Amino acid sequence: MKKSLILLSSLPIILSSCSKGEDNSRVIYATFFPIYDMARKIAGDKYEVKCLTPYGQEPHDYEPTAKEIAGMVSSPALLLNGIGLDKWSESLPDELKKKSHIVTQGIAIKEIDGVKDPHVWLSVKNAMTELLNIKNTLVEIDPENKNYYEANYEEERNRFAELDEKYTSELQQVKNKYLVVSHAAFGYLTSDYGLEQIYIAGLEPDAAPTAKKMEELIEKVKEYHVSTIFYEETVSPQIAKKIAQEAEVKTDTLFTLESIEEGEDADYVSLMEVNLAKIVKACNDDSL
Repeated sequence: MKKSLILLSSLPIILSSCSKGEDNSRVIYATFFPIYDMARKIAGDKYEVKCLTPYGQEPHDYEPTAKEIAGMVSSPALLLNGIGLDKWSESLPDELKKKSHIVTQGIAIKEIDGVKDPHVWLSVKNAMTELLNIKNTLVEIDPENKNYYEANYEEERNRFAELDEKYTSELQQVKNKYLVVSHAAFGYLTSDYGLEQIYIAGLEPDAAPTAKKMEELIEKVKEYHVSTIFYEETVSPQIAKKIAQEAEVKTDTLFTLESIEEGEDADYVSLMEVNLAKIVKACNDDSL
Protein backbone atom coordinates (compact mmCIF):
# COMPACT_ATOMS: atom_id res chain seq x y z
CA MET A 1 0.00 0.00 0.00
CA LYS A 2 2.81 2.42 0.89
CA LYS A 3 4.40 1.78 -2.48
CA SER A 4 1.15 2.68 -4.26
CA LEU A 5 0.82 5.89 -2.25
CA ILE A 6 4.38 6.92 -3.09
CA LEU A 7 3.79 6.28 -6.79
CA LEU A 8 0.52 8.18 -6.79
CA SER A 9 2.05 11.16 -5.01
CA SER A 10 4.72 11.38 -7.71
CA LEU A 11 2.29 11.04 -10.63
CA PRO A 12 1.88 14.81 -11.27
CA ILE A 13 5.66 15.06 -11.81
CA ILE A 14 5.67 11.94 -13.99
CA LEU A 15 2.75 13.13 -16.11
CA SER A 16 4.13 16.64 -16.57
CA SER A 17 7.53 15.36 -17.71
CA CYS A 18 6.36 12.43 -19.85
CA SER A 19 6.60 14.39 -23.09
CA LYS A 20 10.37 14.53 -22.56
CA GLY A 21 10.62 10.75 -22.10
CA GLU A 22 10.57 7.89 -24.57
CA ASP A 23 7.84 7.71 -27.19
CA ASN A 24 5.61 4.72 -26.48
CA SER A 25 2.97 5.52 -29.10
CA ARG A 26 3.62 2.12 -30.71
CA VAL A 27 3.80 0.22 -27.43
CA ILE A 28 0.94 -1.60 -25.69
CA TYR A 29 1.15 -2.70 -22.07
CA ALA A 30 -0.34 -5.97 -20.80
CA THR A 31 -0.56 -6.85 -17.13
CA PHE A 32 0.61 -10.47 -17.26
CA PHE A 33 1.61 -13.36 -19.49
CA PRO A 34 -1.65 -14.71 -21.01
CA ILE A 35 -2.84 -11.24 -22.06
CA TYR A 36 0.66 -10.32 -23.24
CA ASP A 37 0.92 -13.46 -25.37
CA MET A 38 -2.49 -13.00 -26.99
CA ALA A 39 -1.82 -9.32 -27.68
CA ARG A 40 1.57 -9.87 -29.28
CA LYS A 41 0.15 -12.52 -31.61
CA ILE A 42 -2.55 -10.14 -32.89
CA ALA A 43 -0.43 -6.96 -32.88
CA GLY A 44 2.29 -8.61 -34.95
CA ASP A 45 4.79 -6.01 -36.15
CA LYS A 46 2.42 -3.05 -35.73
CA TYR A 47 2.96 -2.65 -31.98
CA GLU A 48 5.46 -3.78 -29.41
CA VAL A 49 3.70 -5.46 -26.49
CA LYS A 50 5.28 -5.20 -23.03
CA CYS A 51 4.38 -7.52 -20.15
CA LEU A 52 4.27 -5.64 -16.84
CA THR A 53 4.50 -8.59 -14.43
CA PRO A 54 8.18 -9.65 -14.28
CA TYR A 55 9.34 -13.21 -14.91
CA GLY A 56 8.73 -15.47 -11.93
CA GLN A 57 6.44 -13.00 -10.12
CA GLU A 58 2.72 -13.38 -9.42
CA PRO A 59 0.43 -10.64 -10.85
CA HIS A 60 -1.34 -10.62 -7.45
CA ASP A 61 1.84 -9.13 -5.95
CA TYR A 62 2.80 -6.79 -8.80
CA GLU A 63 2.90 -2.99 -8.44
CA PRO A 64 4.00 -0.78 -11.36
CA THR A 65 7.17 1.25 -11.06
CA ALA A 66 7.27 5.01 -11.65
CA LYS A 67 9.08 4.36 -14.94
CA GLU A 68 6.37 1.94 -16.08
CA ILE A 69 3.64 4.43 -15.24
CA ALA A 70 5.50 7.08 -17.21
CA GLY A 71 5.67 4.70 -20.15
CA MET A 72 1.93 4.03 -20.00
CA VAL A 73 1.22 7.75 -20.35
CA SER A 74 2.43 7.85 -23.96
CA SER A 75 1.10 4.38 -24.78
CA PRO A 76 -2.25 4.06 -26.57
CA ALA A 77 -3.55 1.12 -24.51
CA LEU A 78 -3.20 -0.79 -21.26
CA LEU A 79 -4.68 -4.30 -21.31
CA LEU A 80 -6.03 -5.51 -17.95
CA ASN A 81 -7.53 -8.73 -16.65
CA GLY A 82 -9.80 -7.04 -14.12
CA ILE A 83 -11.79 -9.13 -11.57
CA GLY A 84 -9.43 -7.96 -8.83
CA LEU A 85 -6.24 -9.39 -10.34
CA ASP A 86 -4.70 -6.01 -11.19
CA LYS A 87 -6.04 -3.91 -8.32
CA TRP A 88 -3.26 -1.34 -8.70
CA SER A 89 -4.97 -0.07 -11.86
CA GLU A 90 -7.87 1.23 -9.77
CA SER A 91 -5.54 3.94 -8.40
CA LEU A 92 -4.32 5.19 -11.78
CA PRO A 93 -5.21 8.77 -12.80
CA ASP A 94 -8.13 9.29 -15.17
CA GLU A 95 -5.77 9.91 -18.10
CA LEU A 96 -4.50 6.34 -17.83
CA LYS A 97 -7.86 4.81 -16.92
CA LYS A 98 -9.22 6.07 -20.23
CA LYS A 99 -6.59 3.99 -22.03
CA SER A 100 -7.32 0.88 -19.96
CA HIS A 101 -9.19 -2.04 -21.49
CA ILE A 102 -10.57 -4.98 -19.48
CA VAL A 103 -10.10 -7.99 -21.75
CA THR A 104 -12.42 -10.25 -19.73
CA GLN A 105 -15.56 -8.31 -20.69
CA GLY A 106 -18.41 -10.65 -21.65
CA ILE A 107 -17.18 -13.60 -19.57
CA ALA A 108 -19.46 -14.98 -16.84
CA ILE A 109 -17.50 -14.61 -13.59
CA LYS A 110 -17.55 -17.36 -10.96
CA GLU A 111 -17.09 -17.02 -7.22
CA ILE A 112 -15.24 -19.25 -4.77
CA ASP A 113 -15.99 -18.82 -1.06
CA GLY A 114 -17.64 -15.46 -1.86
CA VAL A 115 -14.62 -14.14 -3.78
CA LYS A 116 -14.67 -13.47 -7.53
CA ASP A 117 -12.35 -15.83 -9.37
CA PRO A 118 -10.07 -13.96 -11.82
CA HIS A 119 -8.54 -17.08 -13.46
CA VAL A 120 -10.81 -17.01 -16.50
CA TRP A 121 -8.01 -17.65 -19.04
CA LEU A 122 -7.51 -21.22 -17.81
CA SER A 123 -10.58 -22.22 -19.80
CA VAL A 124 -9.74 -22.00 -23.49
CA LYS A 125 -13.36 -21.02 -24.17
CA ASN A 126 -12.89 -17.89 -22.08
CA ALA A 127 -9.48 -17.22 -23.61
CA MET A 128 -11.13 -17.02 -27.03
CA THR A 129 -13.36 -14.23 -25.71
CA GLU A 130 -10.27 -12.43 -24.40
CA LEU A 131 -8.61 -12.86 -27.78
CA LEU A 132 -11.60 -11.21 -29.46
CA ASN A 133 -11.61 -8.32 -26.99
CA ILE A 134 -7.90 -7.71 -27.57
CA LYS A 135 -8.39 -7.71 -31.34
CA ASN A 136 -11.25 -5.22 -31.00
CA THR A 137 -9.05 -2.96 -28.88
CA LEU A 138 -6.32 -2.96 -31.51
CA VAL A 139 -8.83 -2.16 -34.24
CA GLU A 140 -10.19 0.67 -32.10
CA ILE A 141 -6.82 2.34 -31.54
CA ASP A 142 -5.46 1.62 -35.04
CA PRO A 143 -8.37 1.27 -37.51
CA GLU A 144 -6.09 1.70 -40.54
CA ASN A 145 -4.64 -1.76 -39.89
CA LYS A 146 -7.98 -3.45 -39.17
CA ASN A 147 -7.56 -6.13 -41.85
CA TYR A 148 -4.11 -7.02 -40.52
CA TYR A 149 -5.43 -7.52 -36.98
CA GLU A 150 -8.44 -9.45 -38.24
CA ALA A 151 -6.17 -11.85 -40.15
CA ASN A 152 -3.88 -12.39 -37.17
CA TYR A 153 -6.89 -12.89 -34.92
CA GLU A 154 -8.44 -15.52 -37.20
CA GLU A 155 -5.17 -17.45 -37.35
CA GLU A 156 -4.78 -17.43 -33.57
CA ARG A 157 -8.45 -18.14 -32.93
CA ASN A 158 -8.18 -21.26 -35.08
CA ARG A 159 -5.34 -22.48 -32.84
CA PHE A 160 -7.46 -21.78 -29.76
CA ALA A 161 -10.48 -23.54 -31.27
CA GLU A 162 -8.39 -26.64 -31.99
CA LEU A 163 -7.08 -26.58 -28.42
CA ASP A 164 -10.61 -26.20 -27.05
CA GLU A 165 -11.77 -29.20 -29.09
CA LYS A 166 -8.80 -31.21 -27.81
CA TYR A 167 -9.64 -30.34 -24.19
CA THR A 168 -13.29 -31.24 -24.74
CA SER A 169 -12.70 -34.58 -26.45
CA GLU A 170 -9.85 -35.80 -24.23
CA LEU A 171 -11.36 -34.78 -20.89
CA GLN A 172 -14.71 -36.32 -21.78
CA GLN A 173 -12.99 -39.71 -21.91
CA VAL A 174 -10.96 -39.66 -18.69
CA LYS A 175 -11.82 -42.23 -16.01
CA ASN A 176 -11.57 -39.96 -12.97
CA LYS A 177 -13.28 -36.56 -13.02
CA TYR A 178 -11.67 -35.09 -9.88
CA LEU A 179 -8.80 -32.58 -10.17
CA VAL A 180 -7.03 -31.90 -6.86
CA VAL A 181 -4.99 -28.68 -6.86
CA SER A 182 -3.09 -26.62 -4.31
CA HIS A 183 -4.69 -23.34 -5.46
CA ALA A 184 -8.31 -22.91 -6.60
CA ALA A 185 -7.30 -21.49 -9.96
CA PHE A 186 -8.87 -24.15 -12.18
CA GLY A 187 -12.59 -23.62 -11.57
CA TYR A 188 -13.32 -22.32 -15.06
CA LEU A 189 -11.36 -25.16 -16.67
CA THR A 190 -13.05 -27.89 -14.64
CA SER A 191 -16.51 -26.37 -15.12
CA ASP A 192 -16.16 -26.05 -18.89
CA TYR A 193 -14.63 -29.48 -19.47
CA GLY A 194 -16.60 -31.75 -17.18
CA LEU A 195 -14.26 -32.09 -14.21
CA GLU A 196 -14.62 -31.19 -10.53
CA GLN A 197 -12.01 -29.08 -8.77
CA ILE A 198 -10.93 -29.95 -5.23
CA TYR A 199 -8.57 -27.34 -3.81
CA ILE A 200 -6.23 -27.10 -0.84
CA ALA A 201 -6.11 -23.29 -0.67
CA GLY A 202 -8.74 -20.93 -2.06
CA LEU A 203 -8.00 -18.03 -4.36
CA GLU A 204 -5.01 -16.98 -2.25
CA PRO A 205 -2.29 -19.42 -3.34
CA ASP A 206 -0.23 -19.02 -0.16
CA ALA A 207 -3.12 -19.58 2.28
CA ALA A 208 -2.58 -22.56 4.56
CA PRO A 209 -5.46 -24.98 5.28
CA THR A 210 -6.40 -25.94 8.84
CA ALA A 211 -5.51 -29.36 10.20
CA LYS A 212 -9.16 -30.36 9.86
CA LYS A 213 -9.24 -29.25 6.21
CA MET A 214 -6.10 -31.28 5.50
CA GLU A 215 -7.67 -34.39 7.04
CA GLU A 216 -10.78 -33.90 4.91
CA LEU A 217 -8.65 -33.51 1.78
CA ILE A 218 -6.72 -36.68 2.52
CA GLU A 219 -9.99 -38.58 2.91
CA LYS A 220 -11.36 -37.16 -0.37
CA VAL A 221 -8.20 -38.09 -2.26
CA LYS A 222 -8.55 -41.67 -1.00
CA GLU A 223 -12.33 -41.85 -1.48
CA TYR A 224 -12.24 -40.54 -5.06
CA HIS A 225 -9.16 -42.62 -5.99
CA VAL A 226 -7.24 -39.52 -7.05
CA SER A 227 -3.75 -40.38 -8.29
CA THR A 228 -2.10 -36.95 -8.31
CA ILE A 229 -2.15 -33.68 -6.40
CA PHE A 230 -1.13 -30.70 -8.50
CA TYR A 231 0.66 -27.56 -7.35
CA GLU A 232 2.13 -24.49 -9.06
CA GLU A 233 5.82 -24.01 -9.70
CA THR A 234 5.74 -20.49 -8.22
CA VAL A 235 4.11 -21.59 -4.93
CA SER A 236 5.62 -23.71 -2.16
CA PRO A 237 4.67 -27.38 -2.67
CA GLN A 238 5.12 -28.26 1.01
CA ILE A 239 1.44 -28.68 1.93
CA ALA A 240 0.50 -30.43 -1.33
CA LYS A 241 3.36 -32.89 -0.85
CA LYS A 242 2.42 -33.52 2.77
CA ILE A 243 -1.17 -34.37 1.81
CA ALA A 244 0.08 -36.54 -1.06
CA GLN A 245 2.41 -38.38 1.29
CA GLU A 246 -0.38 -39.06 3.78
CA ALA A 247 -2.72 -40.21 1.00
CA GLU A 248 0.06 -42.18 -0.71
CA VAL A 249 -0.38 -40.48 -4.10
CA LYS A 250 1.84 -38.56 -6.53
CA THR A 251 2.42 -34.83 -7.02
CA ASP A 252 2.96 -32.86 -10.21
CA THR A 253 2.85 -29.26 -11.42
CA LEU A 254 0.33 -27.37 -13.53
CA PHE A 255 0.79 -23.99 -15.17
CA THR A 256 -1.59 -21.24 -14.10
CA LEU A 257 0.22 -19.07 -16.69
CA GLU A 258 0.18 -16.14 -14.25
CA SER A 259 3.93 -16.04 -14.62
CA ILE A 260 6.54 -17.97 -16.57
CA GLU A 261 10.24 -18.36 -15.97
CA GLU A 262 12.75 -16.26 -17.89
CA GLY A 263 13.99 -17.94 -21.05
CA GLU A 264 10.99 -20.26 -21.27
CA ASP A 265 10.16 -20.53 -24.97
CA ALA A 266 6.42 -21.10 -24.83
CA ASP A 267 3.09 -19.51 -25.55
CA TYR A 268 -0.47 -19.85 -24.24
CA VAL A 269 -1.38 -22.79 -26.48
CA SER A 270 1.77 -24.82 -25.84
CA LEU A 271 1.58 -24.37 -22.05
CA MET A 272 -2.10 -25.31 -22.01
CA GLU A 273 -1.25 -28.41 -24.04
CA VAL A 274 1.26 -29.39 -21.34
CA ASN A 275 -1.46 -28.94 -18.71
CA LEU A 276 -3.90 -31.07 -20.68
CA ALA A 277 -1.44 -33.92 -21.08
CA LYS A 278 -0.72 -33.96 -17.33
CA ILE A 279 -4.40 -33.82 -16.37
CA VAL A 280 -5.33 -36.63 -18.76
CA LYS A 281 -2.48 -38.79 -17.48
CA ALA A 282 -3.46 -38.22 -13.84
CA CYS A 283 -7.18 -38.80 -14.44
CA ASN A 284 -6.53 -42.05 -16.29
CA ASP A 285 -4.03 -43.40 -13.77
CA ASP A 286 -5.62 -46.50 -12.25
CA SER A 287 -2.52 -47.69 -10.43
CA LEU A 288 -4.09 -47.06 -7.01
